Amino acid sequence: MTNIAYELGNQVQEKLETSDGINSISYESLLIMGMGGSGVSGDVLKLLSNLSTSTEINVVKNYEIPTHLLESKPFCLFISYSGNTEETISALNGAVKNELNFAVISSGGKLIQLAKEHGKEFIRIPTGLQPRAAFGYLAQAVCIVLDSNEKTDYSSQLHESGKYLNELLNKGEDSDIENIAKSYAKEIMNKTCVIYGGTGLTELVSSRWKTQINENAKAKAFIGSIPEVHHNEILSWQADENGSKQNFIIIFLRSPHEHAKVKKRFELTEKLLGEKVKILNVFPKESDGKLKILMELVLLGDLLSIHLAEYLEMVPEDIDTIEELKKLLEEK
Repeated sequence: MTNIAYELGNQVQEKLETSDGINSISYESLLIMGMGGSGVSGDVLKLLSNLSTSTEINVVKNYEIPTHLLESKPFCLFISYSGNTEETISALNGAVKNELNFAVISSGGKLIQLAKEHGKEFIRIPTGLQPRAAFGYLAQAVCIVLDSNEKTDYSSQLHESGKYLNELLNKGEDSDIENIAKSYAKEIMNKTCVIYGGTGLTELVSSRWKTQINENAKAKAFIGSIPEVHHNEILSWQADENGSKQNFIIIFLRSPHEHAKVKKRFELTEKLLGEKVKILNVFPKESDGKLKILMELVLLGDLLSIHLAEYLEMVPEDIDTIEELKKLLEEK
């Protein structure tokens, strides 16, 4: 899995297979549906769209298209790495039933098949990976869709961020980002992570870190956002202070683009909670380009989760419990 993390920069630069009309996709509102490691790319599209446009974007992670969205007739984008995710297939069938226009992103499976059957556009990404290991391909795919509609240049920006990631890793295991990831993993070990972001970008990354820690290291992690946690969760560290110190660690995912008040809130939170629980402040090396910041933090979290798995003697590729659940769902 470490080798896969090293491929993130290459994934965003590799040319993807697309249908002929992919660059003619147009929409006034967009509904994105996908689950897990596939669905997070929908969050990336929404984040980037919100940075530069006012287009309505909805991301739904479930079986059905919400009724109120059906009425507005959005263009739909269905994302499933395998192409066979049951929630996403169910939602696509709902789009067909309600005569909604759509496109798909997948490595194959039923999703690509259905797109071809209905004459819809698609982006096909390489096979042979677990969904969470295809983040770069999926991010590139959603940038293609976004650029088609909004005439933005996120695909080229993402390509440049790929070069940046490869530069960060140019010393292999002796790279600074590797050493930082290992040090954070050693700080975490058996503790439960609580990860706080303070911008739309770092909130997205906190969700990615959570799921990578869950899946790769088989460890518990939870997320929150500042300032919201200051209205509730900040009080939760008062009870069982010894348990907090022994069993938890807070990670602040920081951004140079934080609101001034959010920056102050991070500082005050550390002042108030620093004696109750261990706190790690994580700052990106990049200070300007938001896509580079996003991809750098994603890479750092991926590496951290893989090293944490190593230290906890877990196998990142093991998803037996997920597969067992799928089998149980198929039983009649």
